[in-house]
Amino acid sequence: MSMLNLLGTFLVTSLSLLILKPMACRFGLIDEPGGRKTHSVPTPLIGGVGIYIGTLLITFFEPPVLQQYDALLALSAAVLLIGVVDDLIDLPARPRLLCHAGVALLMCLLAGNQLNSLGDLVGTGPIVLGFAALPLTVFATVGVVNAVNMSDGLDGLSGGMVVIALSFLAVTAASAGDITLLAFIATLVFSLLGFLALNYRHPWKRPALVYLGDAGSTFLGFVVAWLLIEATQGADPVIPPALALWFLAVPLIDTVYLLVSRPLSGRSPFSPGRDHLHHKLLELGLSPGTVVTLLYVTGIALGSAALGAWKLGASQSHLFFAFLALFGLYAIVSVRRRRGA
Repeated sequence: MSMLNLLGTFLVTSLSLLILKPMACRFGLIDEPGGRKTHSVPTPLIGGVGIYIGTLLITFFEPPVLQQYDALLALSAAVLLIGVVDDLIDLPARPRLLCHAGVALLMCLLAGNQLNSLGDLVGTGPIVLGFAALPLTVFATVGVVNAVNMSDGLDGLSGGMVVIALSFLAVTAASAGDITLLAFIATLVFSLLGFLALNYRHPWKRPALVYLGDAGSTFLGFVVAWLLIEATQGADPVIPPALALWFLAVPLIDTVYLLVSRPLSGRSPFSPGRDHLHHKLLELGLSPGTVVTLLYVTGIALGSAALGAWKLGASQSHLFFAFLALFGLYAIVSVRRRRGA
């Protein structure tokens, strides 16, 4: 993948978003301010469409990459379309989840991309899934899709978390010599950077010009799930499954906690609320930009620590149990904070 193509991806995505912006306003694909929202002007929900266009067009100039990821691009387009419909008419959770599960099932059956092994998670040898591979892959894929989607609450947060996860995966792909995976990740990251240039808040651009929307966050979640599954499977995987958890640690921990805590409180796990990690940090008086930066730093620190530990010889089971310990610590702090509120 040449630097020229990567810069082209950035420019195509940015220009696509600027061209699509008036069209989104015309057709009502916008997020209106009010309620729990932090923006004050109507904002187009076209980030995912622009990222997809930038990634797709530049991938056509890289035949080996297109050949390996044509099924991913096709199925992720379906996820993107479901998300656009959701952004327009606000689909109920159940049909949306069923649609995502259906696309995940097609990923397994048509592309053969599924979790056949969880690796040596508990120190007793590789856990081969057998007949459970298909349902667990669908469950894991839908889980990652929703983890990325539910982290999309502040400008730049969800997209930045995906960039962090993909960057760690790119480092390991380069180390393993998987040039095709590396090239696709690089294309997607530069497309994401083109979006973030119009979305991330900074002193010279306070309001976001575009949002990911459910279309963008679910599309990115599906792509990340696909790539992590691909990287952790096969005879010579790029990374063990336990390490993949750490690359997306912040949104995964936050989402799993909410999926457990909300039903225990008598609420739907997919109901709106201000109980996400970024909401808790906002309630401490931090600005949205500070919260996003803090979560970026946390995601980078956790991923770096896990990757470093793995390179130094930490076992898969140690990585897995450390992740469970981190989740338990977050859950304890969250419960105590809620009781004290």
